[in-house]
Amino acid sequence: MTYPTLKHPSLDPYDISDYNGLRGQNFYEKDKALQRVVERYSENFTPEHKKAMIDHIKGYGELVGGTLDELTEKSHKEGKYGELVKYDRTGKRIDQIVYSPEQTLSRKLSYDYGVVNLDFHSDWKFDFPYIHRYALTYLMNLNGEGGVACPLAMTDGMIYALKQIGTEKQKKKYLALTAGEGSASHFMAGQYVTERVGGSNVLANRTVAKKLDDGKWLLNGEKWFCSNPGDLWVTTAKIEGTNTIGMFLVPRIKENGELNGHHILRKKDIIGSRGKLTVEIIYEDVEAEEFGRPGHGIVNLIKYIIKISRIHVGFGACGNARRGVMEAIEYANWRTAYGKKINQFSSYARNLAEMQILQTAMTFVNFRSVDLVEKGDTASEILIPLLKYKSSSQASWITQRAILCLGGNGIVGDFSPLPRLHNDSIINETWEGTHLIVTDHCLHALQKQKVFTAYSNQIEVLRKDAKGKTELKYAYDILEGKFQELKDILEKESKDWREINRVYIADLTYGVIALAEFLEQAAYDLKKNSKSVYTEFANGYAELFANGVDSPRKKDGVFLNQESLEAIVQY
Repeated sequence: MTYPTLKHPSLDPYDISDYNGLRGQNFYEKDKALQRVVERYSENFTPEHKKAMIDHIKGYGELVGGTLDELTEKSHKEGKYGELVKYDRTGKRIDQIVYSPEQTLSRKLSYDYGVVNLDFHSDWKFDFPYIHRYALTYLMNLNGEGGVACPLAMTDGMIYALKQIGTEKQKKKYLALTAGEGSASHFMAGQYVTERVGGSNVLANRTVAKKLDDGKWLLNGEKWFCSNPGDLWVTTAKIEGTNTIGMFLVPRIKENGELNGHHILRKKDIIGSRGKLTVEIIYEDVEAEEFGRPGHGIVNLIKYIIKISRIHVGFGACGNARRGVMEAIEYANWRTAYGKKINQFSSYARNLAEMQILQTAMTFVNFRSVDLVEKGDTASEILIPLLKYKSSSQASWITQRAILCLGGNGIVGDFSPLPRLHNDSIINETWEGTHLIVTDHCLHALQKQKVFTAYSNQIEVLRKDAKGKTELKYAYDILEGKFQELKDILEKESKDWREINRVYIADLTYGVIALAEFLEQAAYDLKKNSKSVYTEFANGYAELFANGVDSPRKKDGVFLNQESLEAIVQY
């Protein structure tokens, strides 16, 4: 960079004068962990299907690293966030959210690419399995929430619920809007559940639903967190005269073309996920349709809506964290201090390696969880709430560490996306249940014998080929001890002890399956080759799991082995 009108020696070029970060790179091609899971979970696909899927994912990786990265940055400036327009020029109430051209285009590009609706594309000739769907979701989140990822999650949940419990009329009417080719909606499905009197405690909500003679419902009340106000949303209300919570579909515009009876009060000033608006709304005779059986509202909400949202939180956290690791490593390749690259300082390299190991573990376990969901394995009942908690908390830690890796530049919003990604990660920690709520759900699942047996079986399958391998003995022994600790807690500790220590139990449960996943990946390679980089990951994660992130590192471990450390960082 030069300043032709100002000549001064302090403005001469230096090490990061031409630093562009990651803009313009293909984010799929840079992510070996994502490539690994795509390759392994598609081993049984036909060659034609596998090639088409990888080409499609790779194409999105290029779009995310280029055009979408640029649009996301441009749409996250003051004056570019969505605005609430309450009235049109004639004074008619319209309660409409208007987004910037950059935000609108960003949504359209991802929607048209088929990120949530590829199975509705007439030119796509194959299935749209979870490995494909969530690889795209993961990539999207490398740009943070971006005003796209949260709407995508809610639209994905809406599509899933419509397929599962929607009437034929609802499917015909609303799938065209939320998933159909040519739809102008572009991720405009929302969720309006929370009220001031109750967040996770939906039973405390006060909105009331009254059934009409024609089968429709009228809703009256308020909703405190209305995410992504748009064309169609799912909401909850107490059925009049009962304490039963029903789940309902609400279109923004009634069949007669008039605004459905809701009033947007204001947009919320939240610290992250600012690309899509969250608002407060009053219902005044809102016309709604029952969504599933009215008496099964909470069950259906958790089973179809919250479940998909929590999956997206896990992958959103993976994407945020991956971008954090990538930005930190890229910066370290450029920046010098005291006469050498900063990644040559052992403590700095250790920091990069720990971030890399923890993010890679998140990636592997999140893809494992959706594979289990797709197969109907009950172990997923533990993993979905567990990963919502653990992935989101680790993403906040990793993005914070990444900010510190960039020093003062890390806190500058137009130098890198890291400050925005960090705030988005904190939002992910609160969305769809805080840690204490979600770890309670995890503990409840762990205490079901059938579910814990399924989880245990999964651990046994993952670790079986690693047993007896000398290079994996340390990691295998750590897994053995931690897994036994978990079983002892569930068998021997009192209910009160488990309740007050449920966050620790969740951490232990996650660590066991993450380490088992690394052992499986390493053993898979060792069957064919004499070495595997996942051996380094397994032993590195075992150290972190056994001793904690801030503890001293083993003298004979991977963090004090320069070759191992470099293999992890450059993975």
